[in-house]
Amino acid sequence: MIKTYHMVTIEERKFPTLLFIGISYIIGNWLYKSTIVDLLALFYFGYGLCLIFSYILLHLKYKISLHTAAISGLIGFLICFSHYYKINLIIILAVLFIIGGVISSTRLKLKAHQLNEISLGFIFGLVSQFIVYYIYIYMM
Repeated sequence: MIKTYHMVTIEERKFPTLLFIGISYIIGNWLYKSTIVDLLALFYFGYGLCLIFSYILLHLKYKISLHTAAISGLIGFLICFSHYYKINLIIILAVLFIIGGVISSTRLKLKAHQLNEISLGFIFGLVSQFIVYYIYIYMM
């Protein structure tokens, strides 16, 4: 199953990804049932969706950077959050974009990922949050 802490191979990533898909769904469902913080549930559903995309790519023998997916998922959620509540979070978003750049360059420097894996991770993290928000706002 998992041979090293760094999970270098694609096979080592499958089980933890599947586990976190389940955890994201459970937490998201629990928060959604609590009407006070139902918008926060979207954060976990978005991460779960991103992990589903990642899991599908793992079966196609391709990995994405989950570090960049995580930071871009947070950025995507805060963009949706600021849109929903009509508040300005530009400074926080700018700082998070800088942190995302640092994370991305660190992953490249460590040779943990290639540029296309980092880019896809960033795109999937961001887009999955937007998809979940769109479904929440316009379909529910």
